[in-house]
Amino acid sequence: MNAKTQDRKRLIRLIHVAKRELALDDDSYRAILQRIGKQASAADLTVPELNQVLEYLKRSGFKVRSKARQAAQSRPLAQDEQHKKIRALWLFLHQIGVVKNPAESALAAYVKRITGSDAMQWLAGDQLELVTESLKKWAMRSLPDVVQKLAAEVQQLPLTAAQRDKLNQRMATAMARKTFDPMLSVWESLTAALKAKEEA
Repeated sequence: MNAKTQDRKRLIRLIHVAKRELALDDDSYRAILQRIGKQASAADLTVPELNQVLEYLKRSGFKVRSKARQAAQSRPLAQDEQHKKIRALWLFLHQIGVVKNPAESALAAYVKRITGSDAMQWLAGDQLELVTESLKKWAMRSLPDVVQKLAAEVQQLPLTAAQRDKLNQRMATAMARKTFDPMLSVWESLTAALKAKEEA
C-alpha cells in the first residue's frame, strides 16, 4: 500500500470518527460531502477534498486524538528520579506564580512543545536534561524578583544576628551566581523563615 493510499484511508477513517463524535445524521453528513466535494460518499472524494472535509469537521468541534496521545494518557507516570525532578520543578513554577496550571496534562503539553514527544514517559537522556534545564531557565526569569520580595519580608522578622547573617550570605551567593540551585536554596530558606513566623 503506497503512502497516498494510506493517507486516503486515514482521512476517511477520521471523517467517519468525526461523523460519529459530532452525532451527524446521514443527510447532514452527505450534505457536507456534497457541498465540499460534490460527492455523496467519502470514498469518492480526492485526498485534498477529504482534507477539506476534515478541516470543516474540526471547525465544527471535532478533535483529532492521536493513538500516541491516547496511549500516553493511559500509561502510568514514570517514577525515576529525573521524571520526579521535572514534576517537582513544574509544581515549584506553579508555587511561585509562573505556571498557571499545575496539572500533569499541562506539563505534558509543555514537554511536547520542547521535545516533540507525546509523553514524558518516553523521554530519556538528553531530552530529560533539555526539559529540566528549560524549566530552570524559565524559573530564573522570575525567581530573583520573588526572592528579593521574600527577603524584604524576612528582614522585618525578629531574627537573631546569626540567622540574619546566614540568610544574607545565601542571598549574596545566589545573586552573585544568578543560577537556579543557589537561588532555589535561598528561596527555601526565606520561605522556611516566614513559615516559622506564621506558626510561632
